[in-house]
Amino acid sequence: MWADFSLILIPLLLSILSMGVAVAIIYCWLRKQNRHYRESPLTQDLMRPPGYSLQLKVNELGDEVTLYLMFMLGAPILLYSFHLSESYFGGEPESALRTAISFAMGMGVVGFLGYRLSKTLDEKKKYALGLQGEMFTGEELNQLMLDGCRVFHDIQFPYGNIDHVVVSPSGVFSINTKMRGKPKHGDGRAELIVDYQNNVLRFPDYEHPIPHNQLEAESNWLSKHLTSAIGNQVKVQPILALPGWFIKERIGRGLVTVINPTKPNRFFVNNHITLSATEMQQIAHQLEQLCRNVKPSYRAKKK
Repeated sequence: MWADFSLILIPLLLSILSMGVAVAIIYCWLRKQNRHYRESPLTQDLMRPPGYSLQLKVNELGDEVTLYLMFMLGAPILLYSFHLSESYFGGEPESALRTAISFAMGMGVVGFLGYRLSKTLDEKKKYALGLQGEMFTGEELNQLMLDGCRVFHDIQFPYGNIDHVVVSPSGVFSINTKMRGKPKHGDGRAELIVDYQNNVLRFPDYEHPIPHNQLEAESNWLSKHLTSAIGNQVKVQPILALPGWFIKERIGRGLVTVINPTKPNRFFVNNHITLSATEMQQIAHQLEQLCRNVKPSYRAKKK
């Protein structure tokens, strides 16, 4: 009886063994890289690029998609192997009921995995769209360095991350990028009305509240951090960037400035000087400490 039972488990044991071999190969490869006589020549951490946090999330979701696809392909084969093992090694007679149960189990597993795959793909698309928005905004803001500004990206703080920070002679600005899809058809489909009086963004087909609480929390935290670090009061102005949208009209004024990040000089560079070159350097140094934390690949950890 034990022999029959062990034969039935052969497909499962082979699957577990193949997964174990794959994990062992990856582990041995990583160990080998750590012992290799060559490593990355970089001796300090890298700066966080625009959208770095979202890129990590997109990569993570991409790995999940791969796993779901592998399971969707492997699960029916595994269930079919169980069915054949019970028939030819376990002595179970073939019947319409057994076949229907095996088929239903296979369809149930594939259906569940397909549902999870669909949800993961939707989530990956959302993060990928946000990543494109942050990359676009970051590329536009980087042009400000030609005007003597300092630009930093993806700064981590206790409640998430600040997408971008600009340090200019006119002040310090924290920028949050929101990427919103637009309708495929219709006039004015990329036009936006910013209604500060009612605290809403009026898109062509819907309205969305201006996330002033989130942006003010980011700017307030950064202001306190920089003030404590350099010993002088540093005011940080919150900015909301909406790439790809033409701001048709602004109604009233608010604490959060909403902009299209294309050609950002008009928002960050003007004749109103509030920071000296020394203060800009001090602030930039503190911001660099916050975002220079990307570890180079293939560099051995120091013991």
